[in-house]
Parts: sequence; structure tokens; C-alpha cells
Amino acid sequence: MNGNVKVTAAFFSPTGGTSSYVRETAQAMAPAPEEWDLTRPEVRRQERRFGPDEVLVLGVPVYYGRVPEVADLVSGLTGSDTPVVLLAVYGNRAIDDALVELADLCAARGFRPVAAGEFIAPHTFSAKIGTGRPNESDRETARELGRRAMEKLEQPDWQPAELPGNRPYREFQRAPFYPEGEESCVNCGACVRACPVEAISISNPKQTDAERCLRCLACVKACPTGSRAVRGMAFDATRQKLEQLLQQPRQPKLYL
Repeated sequence: MNGNVKVTAAFFSPTGGTSSYVRETAQAMAPAPEEWDLTRPEVRRQERRFGPDEVLVLGVPVYYGRVPEVADLVSGLTGSDTPVVLLAVYGNRAIDDALVELADLCAARGFRPVAAGEFIAPHTFSAKIGTGRPNESDRETARELGRRAMEKLEQPDWQPAELPGNRPYREFQRAPFYPEGEESCVNCGACVRACPVEAISISNPKQTDAERCLRCLACVKACPTGSRAVRGMAFDATRQKLEQLLQQPRQPKLYL
């Protein structure tokens, strides 16, 4: 591929950690990559076709060792033997089967994984886990992923990256808790707009559709009054356990 290759940065990033890494990688590959924010339902409903001479940089957060449980996550993206760089961003525990699952989803849509990386962001359930990530070293590693992917694409017979993980994937789990609003809610709609899976109704934003909810806590982060939160003994116990187990900072890994 030449230096004028068209690069598109696509990400599902409810709380912003994944998008920051994807942008660093994509910008290391091209000066002005196009962006597709798959966090937004209206964007996922659009269609985008990619040719064999383009490159997609695609990142998702890791939930319970898997790709987020979003039915239309990449259904609007169609490749034509298009190279894809994959990023899995996790809260300092493990990516488990997320990269192989994401690679399989992309293969079914016409993409070939040229390279991949796993990166660390603050954990959804605790501000004490992954604090300060991404740091400058993380961002430089994301840029390195982009540069090395472009170098690999210059080889006419490049082979897909070997990725960690298992097939069948680990069983997808769903936490028994989820965020809801208190009486102090002012019905501003910030949580409705932040929710990536439309689990909050504008007519009754205090409540959450537990079946749709990803437990990403984007609504909690977006609430300007602090009215939305996850409460209860189950959440507190989970958070405390994670804080005890995940004290040692992990580092990014690249796969080429």
C-alpha cells in the first residue's frame, strides 16, 4: 500500500477509553483518518463499504472477556478483503477471547486482521483500577501498532495476525446490577443520549431496561447531577474484589 491509503477509525467507546487508543493508531497510519463512532446507534445503522486498498482500525472495550453484546456492532461495515487493525481495550484484568471474537466478526464482514493490540483503560466499575490510562507510554504503543501495521501492509504476501483467545469463546456473563436514577433526576436527557444501546427511555430516564443495558456506566459518567449510579451490596462487593485483584498495572501487547 502507498502512503495515501485511506484509513478509517471506527470504535465502540461508551466512556472514551477505546476511542483514544483507536485515534492514536489511526493517526499514525494516515494524517486525517475518517471516523465512525459505533457507540451511537444511529451510526451503527448506517452502511459503509471498504475496498481492498483501504484500512479499517477498529476498537472495542472488553466486557467479561468478550466483545460487547451489541447485535448490530459491525453490521453496517462491509469489507472486500480489507485489512483491519483490531484493538481490545480492557480494565486491567484480561482480554480473554475478545480479540478472536472481534476478528471472527470482521472476517464474516469481509475484513482480514493485519495486526492487533490490547490496551488498558480505567475499569468501568472502579476509578481506582487503571487510573491515568492511557498514559504517554500507552499512546506511543498505540502509535507503534499503526506504524508496524503499515509496514506489514507493504509486504505483498502478508499473513493475518495470530491472536490470543479461544474458540468457542468463554460464556458471556452479565452483572446482576445496573445503573438507575434517583429522585434528584431533572429529566435532562443526558443519560439517554449517552446510552449506546437505547436502554433508557426519554419519558422515564430514572429507570433502565436491564435486558438491554451493557453495564458500561456511560450514563453515570454523563449525568450532570450525580443522580444516576449503581447501588447495592452486589456492586460494592464486586468493586472491592476487583480493586484487590487488579492492583498491578498491566501493559499493552501487540500482535502482528
